[in-house]
Amino acid sequence: MDVPPGVCLLVADWGIGDHYIVGSFAEAVRRHHGVRVWMAGRPHLAFVGELYPAVERSVPWPAELDAQALSAWKVEAGKIFYAHFPKLELMRAVGFRDFHFLDAYRCRLGLPAGANPTRPRLPNAVEVAAAAELLRRHGREPGRTVLLSVEARTTPTDGVDAGFWTTLAEDVESAGLQVLVNAGPGTAVPAGLGAADIPLPLFRAVATAAGFFCSVRSGLSDLACDLRIPQVVVYPEVGYWAGGLRAGTTFERFGLTKVPHEVTLRPGYDRAEVRAVAEYFAARAPRPAVGADVS
Repeated sequence: MDVPPGVCLLVADWGIGDHYIVGSFAEAVRRHHGVRVWMAGRPHLAFVGELYPAVERSVPWPAELDAQALSAWKVEAGKIFYAHFPKLELMRAVGFRDFHFLDAYRCRLGLPAGANPTRPRLPNAVEVAAAAELLRRHGREPGRTVLLSVEARTTPTDGVDAGFWTTLAEDVESAGLQVLVNAGPGTAVPAGLGAADIPLPLFRAVATAAGFFCSVRSGLSDLACDLRIPQVVVYPEVGYWAGGLRAGTTFERFGLTKVPHEVTLRPGYDRAEVRAVAEYFAARAPRPAVGADVS
């Protein structure tokens, strides 16, 4: 793959969150290394790079090419740079003392410790309108729906079981809100919950239109973390690389204006812990209009 002079092609790998983080550091890479930035990655995640103004071009990475083998050893103009972790070595330090997942990316991209990620563009009015129509097709009211993400591909979900989600749905619905599970073809949807296969490029808009988002810690948590809606991220109390999952991946380190509400779910959690999540959403729900039928 040819890379123009002055451009560094950052190749993201693995999941949604990894692509989101590479895109979020594109501006820091541009400034620190003095290069223009293109981004490549998994074909179904090419839309992620398009969310960032600093990424001038976002392309699918050809499956037949080995990005690690083609990578330069550092970020530089005219080169391809594999923006993940060869042999996952840096990942092994995540959670050690206060070494965060973002720190691993700063090290890999040759950025200083103070380099901050930038936020992607927010969904526009056309995207949000299309998302609201998708919700209505599934019988959900925009602005009063808690979108649920119940699975993760590469982070542990131990203990955040189907019972948690069904109990949360009961409590949320008792508070006058609705729920909808984001479910791809292989998702195990908890019994009794409605689901929709939301196209990934539309996901941010659907979460915005829904009004609320609750997710086990996952790549979708990353993709939605900067949205201006009430959201809860649920962490199982488990180890992750050199420490705990929450310590190594918390959104408190993302430099967000408003950090998602983060909850650690202990083994053998009780109903009160689930109810507290539902109450968080209920407290932020829009009040019914004066004179509206609330029966």
